[in-house]
Amino acid sequence: MSRYVQVATPALHGLDVVAEGLAAMGLSVQRERRRVMLEGSVECSGEPVDLRLPAGTLDTVEDFGFVQGPEGLQLVCGELDRALLEERLLPPLQAVVAEQKLRGAAERAGMEIESTTEADGRRRLVVRRRG
Repeated sequence: MSRYVQVATPALHGLDVVAEGLAAMGLSVQRERRRVMLEGSVECSGEPVDLRLPAGTLDTVEDFGFVQGPEGLQLVCGELDRALLEERLLPPLQAVVAEQKLRGAAERAGMEIESTTEADGRRRLVVRRRG
């Protein structure tokens, strides 16, 4: 039986930050003023989320999303998609969010960031004083 599960995302803080990170990754996000329901499947009913991404995103079987609750920000996804999203969504999203935070901090400190992509695909960020 497939059901929705919640996955803790301790490295991610705030729905706005996650929505910006998902958009930077080129992923389509549905965000309303109030929670939206995941569609569910034949085997389970939907769950409420604050940010929703459609089924098929990153080759998922079911739609998924993020919810902000007392335990912090959680990924809500189908059991069948959990391993895929823990591998293909969360690490790149955490990297994008970290880079966004670094860029914001550098800007506020009057510094600039030079970024390059290594041959193996890793991004390298160098923070320098302006001028």
